[in-house]
Amino acid sequence: MKLFVGIDVSSQDMKVCIMTADGETHQSFTVDNNLTGAQHVRDRIVAASDKLLVSDIHIGLEATSVYSWHPAMFLHEDAALAKRKTKVFTINPKLINKFKEAYVDLDKTDRIDAWLIADRLRFGRLPMTVVMQEQYIALQRLTRMRFHLVHNLTREKQYFLQNLFYKCSAFGTEVESSVFGHAIMELLLEKYSLDEIGAMEVAELADYLKEKGRNRFPNPEHVALCIQKAARASYRLSKCMEDSIDLVLGTSIQSIRAIQAQVKDLDKAIERILSGLPAATLLRSIPG
Repeated sequence: MKLFVGIDVSSQDMKVCIMTADGETHQSFTVDNNLTGAQHVRDRIVAASDKLLVSDIHIGLEATSVYSWHPAMFLHEDAALAKRKTKVFTINPKLINKFKEAYVDLDKTDRIDAWLIADRLRFGRLPMTVVMQEQYIALQRLTRMRFHLVHNLTREKQYFLQNLFYKCSAFGTEVESSVFGHAIMELLLEKYSLDEIGAMEVAELADYLKEKGRNRFPNPEHVALCIQKAARASYRLSKCMEDSIDLVLGTSIQSIRAIQAQVKDLDKAIERILSGLPAATLLRSIPG
């Protein structure tokens, strides 16, 4: 005989329904959603399993973002439950809602969702996901954080370009080199006025770009000339406005560099996890 356990999880508590193979509710109770509560659930399941002499235990939780992950992992990894042939499933809430439509006369109680989850486990034959290994969850969190940071980086760069137009309105049309390169960003951090940039010797500006760009410019003299042309063609700001824009640009550059450094750290962490996953070779073979 199998034992079916439905758990309705929220940020505060877990409502539990333990159901036998014939659909009878064996136990129904509520515990806090914390380690102590999960241990209590484990103990009640183990006791019920031993009392009813069941052969397998199926535990189901709705996939409710972060709230169900801790209890699901705890129950999945528990040694006492593993000895009793326990499987833990996370179920798409849409499947439970559809299943609920078949029960038109259900009482509206707090524990009804836990009962539905247990009953849905009892019926089977629906796509349910076994709790993923921690490596995949860790990889998921890292990649989603990377996506979040890249989105922020794109937004910060767009904001930077808007303020750069105040500083040097002709930069986008006169300078072919990327403004986000190390050398040009260092130049902007120096807070030179447009007149100071325009008055520099071309060789002096070219040497500055070469040094800050770590000799990566194929033609620093040409870039220097373009920057000076942009400086001379741009609108001038008042001292008050220029100082404010210089501060805004400097702050934005620091934000961009901080995000870029965080993305690199995440890339290293992602690479470490991928090196230990058997599917990593397949993932790397997919373009993009």
